[in-house]
Amino acid sequence: MWLRTAILLGVLAPLVPATAVADDAGARSSGPASKIRLMGNMGVASAIGEMGGTLTYSPRPEFQLELGTGIGYSGLQLSLMPKLAIGGKNHRVSIGAGPSMGIGSNPKPSQTCISYWLNAEVGYEYRSASGLSFLVAVGIFRGLAGEIPGGTPGVTEAGEAVRPEPASDFSLFPQGRIAFGRWF
Repeated sequence: MWLRTAILLGVLAPLVPATAVADDAGARSSGPASKIRLMGNMGVASAIGEMGGTLTYSPRPEFQLELGTGIGYSGLQLSLMPKLAIGGKNHRVSIGAGPSMGIGSNPKPSQTCISYWLNAEVGYEYRSASGLSFLVAVGIFRGLAGEIPGGTPGVTEAGEAVRPEPASDFSLFPQGRIAFGRWF
């Protein structure tokens, strides 16, 4: 799976700069700043799991609102992370924190597992003049409530959804991700 994704990114990556060059770079840099970013992400225990995508809206250069979805250990991941960003036009540092939710399933007994997480990260972003973007971020996460697939959910009926229960400890765990994308 990882190999296919790497090959796909390797094939598609050269095409993105070609389309970016076709844009009028002078008009882009002198006009209003780009406000929407789409990114493909790969991570370890990140808010979007191990692989996913994010959509970022930036109404002002110093504020970003990132929505994400992906696949991780706890199943389908959904995340929301407001961020503050500082820096120049091409190099920025961001700090953000927000909730995420994992939706997974156990085959025996058949049940849906829902987990809630709190994520915080610090990231570095490079943005080219044509809008291409590279992000690397590290941070921490904490389980808030719920069960992950393969856990002991405590349900007795097949097909029953696991009710999230508050986490019993305050353990923090590391996370990280890299992402490639484009501002529009």
